[in-house]
Amino acid sequence: MSGPNAFYERLTESLTEIPDPVHGGSGYFSKPSHHLDPNLFDGTHLKPAVRAWILRTLREFFLVTPGFDQWAEVWLAGSGITYQWEADRGNGDLDVLLGVDYAQFTHYNDTYAGLSSEETAKYVNESLRNALWPKTANTQIGDRTYEVTFYWNAAHGVKDITAINPYAAYSLTTDTWTVPPPKLPSDPRSTYPDSYFGAAREDEHQAKRLLDRYRFLSASLTALTKGSPPWMNNAAALRTTIAEATTLFDAIHLGRRTAFSPQGTGYSDFNNFRWQAAKENGTIHTLRQLKEIGATAQQSTDIALYGQVIDDAQTALIKAALWSQK
Repeated sequence: MSGPNAFYERLTESLTEIPDPVHGGSGYFSKPSHHLDPNLFDGTHLKPAVRAWILRTLREFFLVTPGFDQWAEVWLAGSGITYQWEADRGNGDLDVLLGVDYAQFTHYNDTYAGLSSEETAKYVNESLRNALWPKTANTQIGDRTYEVTFYWNAAHGVKDITAINPYAAYSLTTDTWTVPPPKLPSDPRSTYPDSYFGAAREDEHQAKRLLDRYRFLSASLTALTKGSPPWMNNAAALRTTIAEATTLFDAIHLGRRTAFSPQGTGYSDFNNFRWQAAKENGTIHTLRQLKEIGATAQQSTDIALYGQVIDDAQTALIKAALWSQK
């Protein structure tokens, strides 16, 4: 079976039951504490052991990429290092960001000289996500477990985290605050306009509509003869529904990048509010599951037809450029 029929068959094999939206945790709306996380900080100074572990972890990862201390500056960022750290959101989140002097990077690593800083960041972030994140997803620090994630800041090829308007940023390189955490009112929700909450409710309604449509079409497919015209029509409608869910997820998720860019206003930007509200009300959980079903079906189709998962065009070009330099 080839063409759309092959995808539809893999799609029906990938279907799974998706529960009603589960409200998740988000420190964004939580009442601030009077102090920073004592597992990480002595007062407002990062504990030496925490700093040393993060830097050691990165240096080990970049062993085959020379000159790390010359081209990188490392920060902790996000709500986990602010006064909203106590929010009930499961494991703590620790975001580690790398700012890179790209000229220095390519001086030490000329294999990458033919790529832009954005292309290299895409390649390195994929490597970090696959090779490092699983090792640090459940890291015990003090009496708490943290999900520690690492990102190469793709927005700028320079070591300047203030350009992305971070909520808070602690430089592990210099062992000082670059952007100290702000002091917030006891009810942070009061700082946002009603229009923001209205937009978040609309995202929630859209996600619920797509979930209801997914459930209806999934149930219909099981009662139809595979390959028949009605089955094909339902499978096509299901593919469209999942594509809509993927588009909405990406709009909310990728839109957050705008908040933390020279065009955004950082933590209070609507695009960040939208993401945080979607996490809290379960919208992201629902949309991510729908997106993953489509992605799983596409990967299965690629493997069945071509023997491997097919890279997107940009990734293929990056790999080709790196291969040509070897």
